[in-house]
Amino acid sequence: MDEVGARRRWWLRTGLAGITGAVMAPVAAGTAVVGLFAGTAGFVALTLLVVVLFVVLLTFVAQVAPDESRFGGSGGGRVFWAVLVAAAGTVLWLLGWSVGDEAGLGLSGSPVLWVPATALLFALVAGTLLRRWYLALGSLAVLTALGLVLLDALAATLPSDVDRRAAGDDVRSLLVASVPGYGVVSNQRSWQLRPLDVDPSSTPPSPFVQLYAEPDAPDCQVDPYQTRYPSGPDCEVERPGLFFVQGPVGNAYVHRVDGRRLVLAGPKSFDRAVLRDALLTARPTGQDGAVTATVPGYSATSVSSGGTVFTPDDRALLPGARNIEFSTRTAFDGQCVYGALECVVESPSVRYERFEDAHVYVRVVDGKEVTVRGGLAVGRDVLRTAALAAHPATDDELRAMLPVEQPSTPDRSPMGVARHLARVLFG
Repeated sequence: MDEVGARRRWWLRTGLAGITGAVMAPVAAGTAVVGLFAGTAGFVALTLLVVVLFVVLLTFVAQVAPDESRFGGSGGGRVFWAVLVAAAGTVLWLLGWSVGDEAGLGLSGSPVLWVPATALLFALVAGTLLRRWYLALGSLAVLTALGLVLLDALAATLPSDVDRRAAGDDVRSLLVASVPGYGVVSNQRSWQLRPLDVDPSSTPPSPFVQLYAEPDAPDCQVDPYQTRYPSGPDCEVERPGLFFVQGPVGNAYVHRVDGRRLVLAGPKSFDRAVLRDALLTARPTGQDGAVTATVPGYSATSVSSGGTVFTPDDRALLPGARNIEFSTRTAFDGQCVYGALECVVESPSVRYERFEDAHVYVRVVDGKEVTVRGGLAVGRDVLRTAALAAHPATDDELRAMLPVEQPSTPDRSPMGVARHLARVLFG
């Protein structure tokens, strides 16, 4: 055949390479699986047999239009070409098979799809080794385009950074809203808002007042290692048996009476005279050695021999009284919560509930019930506006809320590299 005819046979060369690959690649994979049950020697023998047969068949293919190949000028070149096509084609075939399966393309489930796809893959690999640069470059371009299509399909099935940070939690169903003057609390799995004028790294002083009964000791002699109440550095004896202790974040009055000490501790802002007068009202409760006292504006909420805790009657002074939190439910009855001190149904989809330490607005949105809870220092109108503005959380809102993704050991496997490329290229 003349030179022009020979040059026109490049398509036959690449086509035969594709057909050979479509036949031998699955045979090689199947033989390797069978060889696993034949022991090490059987596996090696079967694998070598299939590899040799694959290379031999491709060597025969290499005799077609040898001048069209960069490695077709000699017998050694044709064998080298056969090894390149077999190795590169098989590696890409296995990787493409895995990527296609993970991407849910369904290629591996139908011979009608994977046989032509395999033939095309090996034909393109052979095409990249053609002598004419535009044919080789065109084959490489088509091969690259097909790879990008697979990676794009794979990227669509990979969990986003938001889903990875959610760690299985159903955060996509959350309803959230922004509130002026508030910022979202990070590293959480729920939508929590805190006032922007509060330093998140600082610990607010405790508003509680506590009363303790202890063994007697001389005035101003306080164990510096105990942490229940201030131990100094300043101590003032008002009269024998009654002294005042000032600490960095709180103060305490101590009254020595009936062979023991009664200690009433309060926050730094608590009025000293009121603290003193309240301590002087201390008296036994009649149960297990517990004591109580009359503290204006406070009520005893926990009474035991270990101490009595007084809580402000004004619940707006409690820790977190200015905080707001959203919660979303998909199963609900639409009824007022049992135990609510007040429940006002404003509309079929909106109601207000007040409790002893908090109040909430509840709104039904698209089959979900969002509850916006705030402390008593949060205005009712603020909660209502937030509830009416509640909407499905965006990815940016979820990123602001969720814990930061923990670093992990990079996956260096072929599929790990493919997943990484898919994320980088297609998000």
